[in-house]
Amino acid sequence: MKRERDIVLGLGATGYSVVRHLHAQCPVSVFDSRLGRDALAIPFLRNVRSDYPDVDVIPPKGYKRALENARRVIASPGIPLSNSMLKWAQIERIPVVGDIDLFMEQVKVPVIGITGTNGKSTTVSLVADMMRTRGFVACGNIGTPVLDMLKSKSKGYVLELSSFQLERLQRGPFKVASILNISEDHLDHHESMEEYVAAKQRIYQDAQFAVYDHLRPETIPTKRIPGIELNRDPSWKVEEDGIVIKGEFLSQDEIALKGSHNLQNLLTASAIATQLGVKINEVARTARSFEGLPHRAQSLGSVAGVEFINDSKASNVSAAIASIKRQYDEHAKLILICGGDGKAADFKKLGECIDEFVAHTILIGSDAQDIATCIERTRYEFAQSMDAAVSVAVNVSQSGDRVLLAPACASFDMFTDFAHRGTAFNNCVLGLQA
Repeated sequence: MKRERDIVLGLGATGYSVVRHLHAQCPVSVFDSRLGRDALAIPFLRNVRSDYPDVDVIPPKGYKRALENARRVIASPGIPLSNSMLKWAQIERIPVVGDIDLFMEQVKVPVIGITGTNGKSTTVSLVADMMRTRGFVACGNIGTPVLDMLKSKSKGYVLELSSFQLERLQRGPFKVASILNISEDHLDHHESMEEYVAAKQRIYQDAQFAVYDHLRPETIPTKRIPGIELNRDPSWKVEEDGIVIKGEFLSQDEIALKGSHNLQNLLTASAIATQLGVKINEVARTARSFEGLPHRAQSLGSVAGVEFINDSKASNVSAAIASIKRQYDEHAKLILICGGDGKAADFKKLGECIDEFVAHTILIGSDAQDIATCIERTRYEFAQSMDAAVSVAVNVSQSGDRVLLAPACASFDMFTDFAHRGTAFNNCVLGLQA
């Protein structure tokens, strides 16, 4: 029997983009494990049924039979390789791919791939800004699914790639690939830290050129590939008061982004962009004008002398620790709001950081108690909502203090994503300012 049907597994934004992409090319079926228990929670099920009535929605018990006529399964990024639906496909020797594979099959222009535990979106945005006059656009994990961008006729793409996307990537012939950093995250999805690192390293498998950091060995390609080794090559390094780009010094005074982590992001972006022909003056233009993305160490101003800082994107332990250290001031009290879905993380180092730098911690979300057990000296309390957390922060702070949202956790237990969480925090602060 000829296998001719593609099965799209998972109906989030990425899965729906795959349906749109494949609909005119071949017969398509869709399956989502929530169909049997909570169909209303499937974001794009209604869209598929209304916009593509000929697409077969596989019933809960029909997946195995549907595989008999499937040529491949296109799995959404959040579905781990250990998922039984993917195991059944592998038993039947049906290829399992992701949306990035479909994108790479058709794209005819240069593609840049960027991954890392922290700083992906900022670095992708920096590269896209440096290369906008050359017709490059940003997409992928940063927001717009890659397949939705194929029709844009762009001259090139800058892809933000998660470990979820990379772990099933079949081919990635990126013009330039980069791992920014790797620290503990997503261990509820990957079975070990070694698997997480291996997924990230797949970005280099077919890349033509690599940009990586000498000071972060986990970012160095495990295969031989031409590239730039930042912070080892004297022409490419971070210094205390700026960065060296292709041998030319750019001082912190000329850089709108603040923080040593952003100097590293800017250095990486500059190395990537210049490899594709961007001049130093174009890099400098971006450095002067790019002030950062929302929900990333974003100052919301002060209320009664208390500064509020939204770092909702600090959604893992390493990012939250870095955020706490950046905001610490020995002359001001730091009040921390953190918690959420910890993704099986170890909070021991977070607790040590809180004990050293934080005056008062307000814990929210499903793993609040797990964080609390790692705090030994700092006073903490629990809040059931963002409104309640901000109210507590107001009560325990005084003029000159800082209130920092740095959750160290994913947001899905209480919010749709980190941006929704950050917006909730922003709205609470705006309410105080009114």
